[in-house]
Amino acid sequence: MSEGRRPGTGDDARPVGRLRGALHHWYARPKAFVVGVLAIYFLARLFSAIVLTIVGTWQQDVTWITSEEHGYFRMTVLWDAFWYRQIVEDGYPAVMPQDPDSGRLWQNPWAFYPLFPYLTKFLMQLTGGGFAVVGSTLSLLVGAAAAVLIAILLRDRVGPRIAVAGVTLWATFMATPVLQVAYTESIATFLLCGVLYFLARQRWLAAGAVALLTGIARPIALPLGFVGVVCVFFRWRNRAKCPVSVGEWVRMFTALVCCGLSGLMWPALAWLGTGVPTAYTDTMAAWRAVPEIQPFQPWWNLFRWMIGATVGGGPVVAALALALLVVVTFGLVLGPWARALGPELRAWSFGYSLYLFASLDPSTSIFRYMIMQFPLAVVLLGAGWRPPRPIPGVDAPEGPGGSTVADVHDRRLWWVLAAGVVLNLVLQYWWVDVIWHFTPPADTPP
Repeated sequence: MSEGRRPGTGDDARPVGRLRGALHHWYARPKAFVVGVLAIYFLARLFSAIVLTIVGTWQQDVTWITSEEHGYFRMTVLWDAFWYRQIVEDGYPAVMPQDPDSGRLWQNPWAFYPLFPYLTKFLMQLTGGGFAVVGSTLSLLVGAAAAVLIAILLRDRVGPRIAVAGVTLWATFMATPVLQVAYTESIATFLLCGVLYFLARQRWLAAGAVALLTGIARPIALPLGFVGVVCVFFRWRNRAKCPVSVGEWVRMFTALVCCGLSGLMWPALAWLGTGVPTAYTDTMAAWRAVPEIQPFQPWWNLFRWMIGATVGGGPVVAALALALLVVVTFGLVLGPWARALGPELRAWSFGYSLYLFASLDPSTSIFRYMIMQFPLAVVLLGAGWRPPRPIPGVDAPEGPGGSTVADVHDRRLWWVLAAGVVLNLVLQYWWVDVIWHFTPPADTPP
């Protein structure tokens, strides 16, 4: 018994304390930590699989689903999975498809990056499996690897306990069923975490190499480049304590160049594949309400319409509402409640939010895009404040009823986590039933 503790009030004398101690020993061990994270991820995916299967019982037959796909796998090939299947079977078109009357470009596979479909095609040839089984399984397994990397990134900043809680909140997020369908979110999140992992450890060349891979996986080069610049700045600012060698300057510059090149790779490949210099941007514009890319403008248009239709407000009210959304969004990662995340994760969340505002038409797809905003899980748990440094050999002070301050914080964290998980699972059912479930002839896209 620790000296100075009253009998019956120490951690070891209470069931909750013993449980907390056992959990501490679990997530403090590296191998058990990884196994625990994987268990949480696959339990979350099992719940999603059950929901997908249930909702699939009233999913109507559509052209996206083949006669060989039944039950759960029917639900893994909806929406953009159609385009990935087309790339697997037919590749990318050499001629840009256009409407013969209006001349407007049709939606086509050049909007979709090749890493996922070509990797799926390779595995299909290797295993003999169909697109639905191979594509969804690939996403599921790469998503598990992404969960482990997320846990490691968070553990390095907020400790294993908060990291486990953060991964749990992320893995149960409403749109995470997309991590087990034929989509690119799993691969993109895995590569993103790889870049952040290497940047945080100042392994510049490795970060640049993984950043290049993102150039054929998903268009996240701009926010990744922003993170790279922030990391180089912080390394430069620390030069008095640890001088920067010429070789390291070269490696840092190489990493930034790789981030830039990753944003140019797929547009350049689309140009080479079609002979049209603007093939990629023209294709992306084909998905928009207006046939051109207008940074930030769609958000302003949406708020003007919403405010005018609901409360009859004018441009000033719409501007205030949009400003409030921007302040809340960026305040989540810029405030002191996110300080523990460190510069790399904060820079990513800030840069990615700015990128979404600039490049995305506001739609229900925003839920899916938020999967890569995993650092916000720590902030939403209230665990992003930088914790005080522990004093070795000194017990945590006791609170009311003999409980320690650490106990109080633990209980608060687990209660918030439990509420968040329950809310996530309810919203996940709603997302699958309302957003992912497709009702012909047209529906709200995920």
